[in-house]
Amino acid sequence: MLVAWAAVLPWAQGEEIPNRYIVELNTEPVAQRAARLGGRGRANMQSTAAQAHRERIRGEQAALRARVESASGRVLGSVDTVANAMFVEISAEEAAKLAQEPGVKRVRPERTFHMVLDRAVQLHRVTQAWEQVGVDHAGAGMKIAIIDSGIDPSHAAFLNSGLSAPDGFPRTNYTFDSGNTSGKIIVARSYVPLLRYRDPDYSVRDHVGHGTALAMITAGGKVDAPLATMQGISPRAWIGAYKVFGTPGYNDSSNDAAIITAIEDAVLDGMDVINLSLGDDFAYRLADDPEVDAIEQAVKAGVIVVVAAGNNGPGMNTIGSPGTSPSAITAGANTNSRTFGTNVAVDGLGTYLAFIGSGPAPSGAVQGEVADVSARDGNGLACNSFSNGAFAGKIALILRGTCTFETKILNVQHAGAVGALVYAAADSPTPITMSVGTATLPAQMVSNSDGVAIRNQVAAGTTTATMNFAVQAVDQPGKRVAEFSAVGPNVDLGIKPDVLATGGDVYTATQRLDYYGDMYDDSGYILVDGTSFSTPMIAGAAALLKSARPGLTEEDYRSLLVNTAAPVAETWKGLTPTLQQAGAGVLDMVAALQSTATAYPVSLSFGAGSGTLDAARSFRLRNTGTDTESYEIQVKPAGTNADGTTDGLPAPLIELPAVELPAGASVDIPVRWTAQSLSSGHYEGSIQITGLTSGKVIHVPYWHAVAGEPANVNLMYSITSARRGTAQADAFYIRIVDAAGVIVNQTPTVTAVSGGGAVLRVTDYDLDVPGLYGVSVQMGTLAGTNTFRVTLGQASLDVQISGT
Repeated sequence: MLVAWAAVLPWAQGEEIPNRYIVELNTEPVAQRAARLGGRGRANMQSTAAQAHRERIRGEQAALRARVESASGRVLGSVDTVANAMFVEISAEEAAKLAQEPGVKRVRPERTFHMVLDRAVQLHRVTQAWEQVGVDHAGAGMKIAIIDSGIDPSHAAFLNSGLSAPDGFPRTNYTFDSGNTSGKIIVARSYVPLLRYRDPDYSVRDHVGHGTALAMITAGGKVDAPLATMQGISPRAWIGAYKVFGTPGYNDSSNDAAIITAIEDAVLDGMDVINLSLGDDFAYRLADDPEVDAIEQAVKAGVIVVVAAGNNGPGMNTIGSPGTSPSAITAGANTNSRTFGTNVAVDGLGTYLAFIGSGPAPSGAVQGEVADVSARDGNGLACNSFSNGAFAGKIALILRGTCTFETKILNVQHAGAVGALVYAAADSPTPITMSVGTATLPAQMVSNSDGVAIRNQVAAGTTTATMNFAVQAVDQPGKRVAEFSAVGPNVDLGIKPDVLATGGDVYTATQRLDYYGDMYDDSGYILVDGTSFSTPMIAGAAALLKSARPGLTEEDYRSLLVNTAAPVAETWKGLTPTLQQAGAGVLDMVAALQSTATAYPVSLSFGAGSGTLDAARSFRLRNTGTDTESYEIQVKPAGTNADGTTDGLPAPLIELPAVELPAGASVDIPVRWTAQSLSSGHYEGSIQITGLTSGKVIHVPYWHAVAGEPANVNLMYSITSARRGTAQADAFYIRIVDAAGVIVNQTPTVTAVSGGGAVLRVTDYDLDVPGLYGVSVQMGTLAGTNTFRVTLGQASLDVQISGT
């Protein structure tokens, strides 16, 4: 069974590790047992009962270890608290035999995972929260685990904190990391030996910059950076650095073994909050996902876990694993109200806002004649190489899309261009900070409308431009759903993300150790985008909240952060967002500090159906205030009728519209939804709970979908180029959804429409990853773009791959 299972997951894009497996045993892990036997509050992982159960598990694992070694296998590590599992290196044939051993629950191949503040604190009312608790107390006593690429312990944000490590700390996996700890950084654990390849640096030092950026956002001290003064959300909190990504070029991705072991250690180290800004776009079903299992156990142990939703938006049903975890706070991203931009001055048109690439900026302006690359390649994408000197001394005007920014810029750089001016595509009209990889050509990006204006000017005659690289602060609309932020519904049709925080145009710290790291900057600071960076905003907020309001449960803290969120006015396109885009809304720190009520669960999904609905749900309402409170409970459906009212809109009914609760008491609120003849689409809103004495309000989102016809084809992954004439197994992956984001499980038609290529096969991977199809193609024999069209009903998508 295992051999057959492994055979149907052939993607070579870093999702599976050959001959590496997770062996899970039947006995429940320590965290699950401790939570089951304990009461409210954090479970004691070191109690006599927990220690006895741990010894039982370790005895069972020791017996299985002998079996692995007898089959020429190797045990790389094991965990017993958040999972009862062993990480082994063994042949596929022997792994299949292990799955049949007594006491073994299942055996799964290991996956790999990728890495998915100044103005931002104002958007989330953190500055007002600091005023309430005192910034010198923000996050005091809290321990935040950053499970990521390590940390730069020499960065100014982590020095001179005035903190001392608590008793029992610092903690490290290796003695050589003791020098990387301090009164601020109290844990420095590296899991690099568990990664796939041998690495030149087993220490906790950050060679990427990602982990350093997250640590700054959550708990960094006040620093004066070149572009702004910044401070983390919980500057008085301690930081635990758990390194699960290695050195660039050696171990660019992480894996199950490293991440699950890090989660286990974070729980045992007594971390209050875990930040996971990592993920896999191919999310398994919840019951099959080992990361989700580990997170669920960590939450049962009383830890607040915050996970990135992923950057695969704006398509629906794109939440990555382990952001799919029901008990995690899954973080989506909203835009910042400030960015840092440059400008390009175009003769005859004026000056346009531009964003520079991640590569080195020139010391001065770059001037030259603008050349539209569409005159050379026919589509303006610059995804294929050009003849030598094709753009000698010119600024190449390039359309975003199809291939990476690095590919585009390198192609025009090799053709003699002095600069690259990229403009956004019509369906994603906003410019972004480009990740340009190894390209060193001066590069900027402008909006779609500005780029089209420049293109038209070039078509009318010779046009000269001056690219200016002096960076300055620029205001922009904030609190919009970011274009890249992954969108629900979740794999179980739940509402995800849970809440948004600023993840666009975030200015934060980075590493100065390794020039080859993706986020290296010699200033020690960088401007970044992604749900990776909205996640630590919420993790830092969780620490601030728990420090200010001690004694509540993980469920309470989760609700206070999610159900007090502020409304999101619009998406990046100016449209009204749905719950599956925005979750409960944008993080509101003041509301979280002041709320007198919590709800569990934080949202109610009524799943997807065919138009007839009769379903019951409930949530537990708890009074977290200090006095008896009366609550009014109302259903608020989203949207309005033509006359502006909500009368008659499909919505659930509350069977207990009012309730009085003493301080600390709770009650289950029944919710029932009965409807017939619903049209296809989604139906959503919130249940509003108002404290009649305090005046404080929380909202519990609800959602239901009626399945419809195919509406959208989501491109989940694609190669960008391949050699001419070659066969490419699973060159790209797609998922087809209806207008509500519900998966349509029908095999699409895929055809080659240009470039001379051919479609070899379409493979259904739904057994393992819901709704996933892989498309294998044959590249055309000539250099140029191969276009493949995916069609199902009215849904269609063109996928372009460059033949080189």
